[in-house]
Amino acid sequence: RDGSAVPAERLQLPARLPQRTVDVPILMYHRINVVDASTPAASRGLTVHPDDFARQMAWLARRGFRTITQRELFDALFRGRSLGPRPILITFDDGYRDVFFRASPVLKRLGFRATAYVVSGRISNGDPSFLTWPLLLALEQRGIEIGSHTMRHADLTTLSPCHALADLVTSRRMLERKLGHPVQWLAYPFGRYSAQTEVLARRAGYVLATTTQHGVRQSAARPFALRRLRVLDTTGVRGLAAMLDAAGS
Repeated sequence: RDGSAVPAERLQLPARLPQRTVDVPILMYHRINVVDASTPAASRGLTVHPDDFARQMAWLARRGFRTITQRELFDALFRGRSLGPRPILITFDDGYRDVFFRASPVLKRLGFRATAYVVSGRISNGDPSFLTWPLLLALEQRGIEIGSHTMRHADLTTLSPCHALADLVTSRRMLERKLGHPVQWLAYPFGRYSAQTEVLARRAGYVLATTTQHGVRQSAARPFALRRLRVLDTTGVRGLAAMLDAAGS
């Protein structure tokens, strides 16, 4: 393994969070696949056709966007590091297997990085839709970081603090044990979070967490409420361009 997607150290948030902000679009994808009769209705709008995805990534490359890592975003927020022109973060939620087979070859060809937030309890559970542990390791070799999407994909805001914390900790520890390095990136299931879940995410050992709130301005004072831009089956290149232009990116 080249280690390019593997964190070298366990990160710590400062006791007092700075007021620094950076403008970084974080694209939110789910599935990269072809919709057919077997595709669940709930997944159809979240399934981007592989050809559309390839065109979107090629458009980003032509426009001079540079994909950054979670660590680079962390360093920009908490250490004031420069991200250079046109930084962007690409993320995939849930841990579908097509992230490896459909998305990662496109990203690798362009030299792009990304993050896959996986539901730990679904890995190697026998469902052919979801990633396996060997595929997660292979994704890391291709420069795609692994983050947590919790253990069971339960709405954390509906759980007791004790159960929500246990889910967050169990997911992180399982990923770290299987992958052999710290895993400190989180995406909330359904994008649902609260002031309490932000506190719990920090207690559970995470340092950054993404929501489904629309926007590109990321705040060091709210590292567990990062904003994203949702990419759907209908977005296409034109819709992606419009979102990024509206954000001034």
